[in-house]
Order: sequence, then structure tokens, then C-alpha cells
Amino acid sequence: MKTVARNCLLLCTIISVLLLSGCGAIYTSVSKKQLDVQTKMSESIFLDPVAPAKRVVYVSVRNTTDKPSLSVEYAIKQAISEHGYRITDNPDEAQFLLQANVLKAGRVDQRINDAGANSAITGGAIGSTMGNGDGKVAMVIAGALLSTMIDASVKDIYYTIITDVRISQRTNAKVTEADQSSLTQGTSGKKMVSSVEYNHWKRYQTRIVSVANKANLTFPEAQQPLINGLVRSIANVF
Repeated sequence: MKTVARNCLLLCTIISVLLLSGCGAIYTSVSKKQLDVQTKMSESIFLDPVAPAKRVVYVSVRNTTDKPSLSVEYAIKQAISEHGYRITDNPDEAQFLLQANVLKAGRVDQRINDAGANSAITGGAIGSTMGNGDGKVAMVIAGALLSTMIDASVKDIYYTIITDVRISQRTNAKVTEADQSSLTQGTSGKKMVSSVEYNHWKRYQTRIVSVANKANLTFPEAQQPLINGLVRSIANVF
């Protein structure tokens, strides 16, 4: 009788945990079936207004990620032009310099750790019910693997694009820029280098983070909406 009761308890435990795993996957698939894209700027940039004749921008955008297809420079130029600015290839005639670097583009799976935790809970629950024994251990492992497979069938996927942006505005006033850096010398030494420069540019720097989220999201699906958010955020500074 004790063996029958223990086996019934084992079966109930397995079913309960598997149902919980399945419910988590179903909740994610339903609540995140629509693509959600958000773009945030770390620091606001306020440019001084200029006459229409001075609305000239030099744009330089680099992509140092491992995704060469991620091209945004043309779209940024077009969006800025739609705001009434002229794009130039000559920085000497520009009133504004826009320099950007797409620093990172990649995926973050929010449920990897959760899936592992759920499997551990499942194994622990079944193990505490079954006790010791080779066959029982095999059932513990099988239960944990099955729980992981159910939970992994629906993934809560995030894709992000991180971009560093610097905008310079020409001014008649003299601007002083001080720069200081530390250079490593060998394995233990360091060399401090500092410089002072005088120019006529006011500098502004910010970081833009674009995030796309959806259940089982792929990068081709997320790429264009992410680019759109990044382009819109940069263009709206002008």
C-alpha cells in the first residue's frame, strides 16, 4: 500500500509540475504575441536653433557589431533631411556633425535561467517523492528533461541595438576641450596622457538603446523595427 501511495504521489507531482511549466509557456505565447519595440536615450540633447541657411549636417555612422547587414546611415540622413536639414559630405561647411557607432546588436533570452530553475525544481520534487534508487533517479532526470522541453518550446526573446551618438554644433565662441587618458605600460605600469584643445564646437554625447520583445522573436523580424526606432530617436534631436 505504501508503494502504491508513493507512486500515486509521484505521478501527481510530475503532472502538477509539467502543468505549471506548460502554463508558463502558454502565458508567454499569449501575452507576448505582438512585437513590442521601445527606444530610449540615456541623455537628452538640446541644440540651439539656427537660421534655415545654417541647417547643414555632416553624418558619419559606423557599425562595429558582428551584423554587417545592420545599415542605418542612409535612413538617418533621409530622416534628418525630412526635418528641413541639408546633408553634406564636407564637414568644413557643416553647422552640425553627427557621429554614431552601432556598438552592439544581439539577443537576450529572458527565460534561459527560468527554464533551468524549473527543471531543478521538478527534479527536486520528484526526487524527494521517490527517494533513492537507480530507476527512480532515471525518472527524476526524465521528468526534469521533459519539464525543460515544455518550457523551452516558447521563449521570451529580446533583441537590442545599442548605439553611441555624438553631436557637435558649430559656435562662434571659443570652446576648450580637455582630454585625459591612461595608457598601460607592460603588465603593471601606466602612463597618463592629457591634452587641451581649443575649437568652435559644442559637443553632446548620448547612448540610444532600442529593444524589441516578442515570444520566439527572430532577428530578421526585429531588425527593421529596431532600426526605425533608432533612426526616429536620432532625427528628432534636430
